[in-house]
Formats: sequence, structure tokens, C-alpha cells
Amino acid sequence: MLLILGIGYLFHKTIQAAPVSESSLLDNNPPNLSFLSQCLCPGPQRSVWDILWSCLATIFACTWLSVHPNIPPPGETWWKIGLRRLELMFWALIAPELIILWAMRQWQGARILAGNYHEHQWTKTHGYFIQMGGFILLKNGEIDFPKITEEEIRDRSKGDGLSKALVILQTSWFIAQCVARRTQGLTITELELITAAYAVLNGIMYFLWWNKPLDVRCPVPVHLLITVNDPFKFGSSGKHRTSLRKELLSFVSAGYRGSTSNLTSSVTWIWKSMTELSLKTFQKAAATIIIFPWIIISSLFSRLNDIYAPDSMREDAESVSRIGIPTFHASTADHSGVTRLLILALTSSIAALFGGIHCVGWFFTFPSHTELMLWRVCSAVITIIPLITWFAFTNAFLFEVAVSKPVKMFLGTIAIVGSTLLGITVPCIPAYVIARLLLLTEAFTALRYLPPPAREVVNWMSFIPHI
Repeated sequence: MLLILGIGYLFHKTIQAAPVSESSLLDNNPPNLSFLSQCLCPGPQRSVWDILWSCLATIFACTWLSVHPNIPPPGETWWKIGLRRLELMFWALIAPELIILWAMRQWQGARILAGNYHEHQWTKTHGYFIQMGGFILLKNGEIDFPKITEEEIRDRSKGDGLSKALVILQTSWFIAQCVARRTQGLTITELELITAAYAVLNGIMYFLWWNKPLDVRCPVPVHLLITVNDPFKFGSSGKHRTSLRKELLSFVSAGYRGSTSNLTSSVTWIWKSMTELSLKTFQKAAATIIIFPWIIISSLFSRLNDIYAPDSMREDAESVSRIGIPTFHASTADHSGVTRLLILALTSSIAALFGGIHCVGWFFTFPSHTELMLWRVCSAVITIIPLITWFAFTNAFLFEVAVSKPVKMFLGTIAIVGSTLLGITVPCIPAYVIARLLLLTEAFTALRYLPPPAREVVNWMSFIPHI
């Protein structure tokens, strides 16, 4: 009971009023009752700092704490690891649906790997661990099957049930505040709307990565067998009886091509050019500044290719030049085109949902009409482009699974339209990123003008039944 009273006390703000003057106490004239019947005391208020703190804490939880990176290569310096995390945070801010796509591919791969090695007591946690580079080989050849339990893998993870529960509590509490403000007719700021969109996608991300270890730094060494009499096999039918060397070895010895990302190398090259700036190298520095946008765009498409089509990377053990796992590595155990189309269609629908939440702000109050139109255009861009990709991938998926010939002919006709729209959409990806950046910028700049309903706090006591 004391706990309930304490919570009620925290939510219930006391009414503040100016002190009554001494002259009013001595006044014998009766007060104006109609004046006293009107409450002139303002309700509890919140400041811009309160809004910023709540939103930034939630965004940080959604873009840093919730992203589960792969294991870095052995011997990688701390600043490269930090730079890799910052890049993941950047993508989680600009294109969170791509992080969802990566998580969905790993979720699918973990399920398949857990089923393939079920006889060795493997779970989805093992499937995630092997995809993120949890096992490392020093030499190629037949290997002893990794003997590590799920509890040992979870012990290596920096995240536990409590830390995940705190992030979920933070995002859920923020969404509850937005819903309560809407219910009581209070204004929701543009920054709170964007943060709510990140919180929704954070729930999907946590569902997909719930069993994935968080921020593991050291892989488990896999020992080379000196004498091999009977390599491990899995499956009961001849179709699935694949040698361990061909199946498992492709994961534990996946090559790490380039310890830094394309964006990192580009920034390093620009920094080197700027440090060598002199009268003789002025032309070179000017050229660097001119082609900087092209470097960013090329890095963007390169990363999109890493997330969208990691199968293009050769995973054969003999082609490995360095040990490690790429940043956006996911299992290629399932080469089914139908599964890939389904994942892309689901990711596009999630991206459309993310953009649709931004469209709720079409009728918000903005400091100027120009900013209102900018918000409407940018939110429409980040919603329409995912809808087009969803239409194209969903139609292709239905075409693959269709059995009836007339249905296939109909879907094939529609596929021509979908492919055309998809071809038009791909060059618009830079505009998509620019629209995201403009929405983020506008969400912060709009805080300079807050209408009075935006400063009022939620009256939580009104949701509690009382007499």
C-alpha cells in the first residue's frame, strides 16, 4: 500500500500558488465568487530540457544498446571497435529498417542452424553465436565439434535479462506517455513522434535478437583434429548428410575482408589529404571536397549491398585471407529465393510503418509554414519508397509460391510494373537518406517554439479510478 501511495505521489504534482497578501486577509469586502470559481493556476509544466532528455535517452537505447554487433576480429584496436559501433548507430538512426533486415536474416539463420545441429544440443543462441564469429580456426581442415553450452555463451554476453528489461521498460514507458498525451488532448512534439517510431522498431529488433549474445569480444577457439576417422554429419536423409567441413567450416573460418568499413577508409583518405594541405596540394584538397558527396553515396550503396546481398561474399575456407566476420554478416544456410523475398517484403512493410508514423505529424503545429511543408514532403518520401519496394517484393514472392498457371500469368504481368517502379526507386535512395536527415533536423529545431499544450505534463491520476 505504501508503494502505491509513493507512486501516486510521484505522478501527482502539487499545485503551486502565489502567497496571499496580508492586505487581502484584512479586507472586509466579500470576494468576487465568480472570479474564484476560475482556476488561474497553471498545471505542472515540462521544459525543453525535459523533452530532450526523455527523447535522447530513448533514442540512445534504440540505436546503441539494442544493436547487437558481431564479434570483432582478433587484435582489433579499441578505437576501431568503437568506430564500428558508431557506424551501426549511424545506420540505426538513418535506416533502422536495414538493421531490422540484418536482424531478420540472422534470426532465420539461427533457426536453421539450430535445426541442423539439434543432435548436438544446439539452440538458437548457438546459431547466433556462430553467425557473429563466435568460433575461430587457425588452420583449415576437419575440426572437433565445438563443445560449448548455451549457458557458457550467455555468460560471455554483456547483456542479461535485466538490461534488456530496462531498455524495454524505457521504450514502453515512452510510448505509454505519447499515448496518454494523445488521450488527454496534449500536444506531442515532432521529436517525440520520431522517438516513438524508433521505439516501435526497437521492439521488433529485440524480438529478432532476443537470443543473440550482446557485445561479445572474444571468440571460442575450435581445435583441429589430428586424425579424422568419421567426420560429423547431420540429418537423416542422403540429401542432408553434408560433411562438417563443408557446412560448419564455412562459418567458423569466414573471411573478414577489410578490417574497416568503406566509410572508414574514405574518411581516413580525406583526413590524410587535408593534413597534407599546402600551396602545392590545394588543388588536391579542393577535389577531395568536391567528390566528398560521391564518396558518401558510394559508401551508402556499398553498405546496402553488404546488408541486402551478403551471399555475394565467398565463404569457402580456402579463399580466406584474414580471420574475422564482416560487420553485417548473416547466415547463408538457406539459399531459398522465396525466403529472401519474404524477408525483403516484411522489411519493406516495417520501413513503411516507420515512415507512416512520421506522417502522423502532418497536422502538427510548426514554427513556420515552410517547415510544415518540409515535414510533409519528407515523411511522404520515406513512406512511399518502402511501399513501392513492398509492392515489388510481395508480388515477386506471391509469383514464386503460386501454383495456378493463370495466377502466375497475372502476377507476372504485375511484376513488370513492380520491377519498373523498383528500378525507379533505387536511384532515389540518396533522397531517402536526405529526407531522414531533414526530419531529424526539423524535429530538433521545432523545439524552439512549443505551444502551451506541449509543455503540460500528463495527469496520470486521471487514469486511476477514484471517488
